[in-house]
Amino acid sequence: MKAMELVGLNTKWYRYQNKLTQEQFANKTKFKMAYISTIENGDANLTCRNIDNIAKAFGIRVNLLFDEDTAKKAKTLPKRVDLYKN
Repeated sequence: MKAMELVGLNTKWYRYQNKLTQEQFANKTKFKMAYISTIENGDANLTCRNIDNIAKAFGIRVNLLFDEDTAKKAKTLPKRVDLYKN
């Protein structure tokens, strides 16, 4: 997987784990909601600052946003956070 896809999928994974909608996560990071969608789809060429911001918002280490195993799990998540059940 490419870096943009890894960060996107892991962002989605941690957002779901925190039971946040894209809108709630956008408010937390001060990103636009459309940008959150672009990130999660693996289409955002993120700066280091934005990657740091995402990790900080989740309270995780930056390297966790590049974890392939978690990214693979994220591929199985539904499209909407309110449909996700643990």
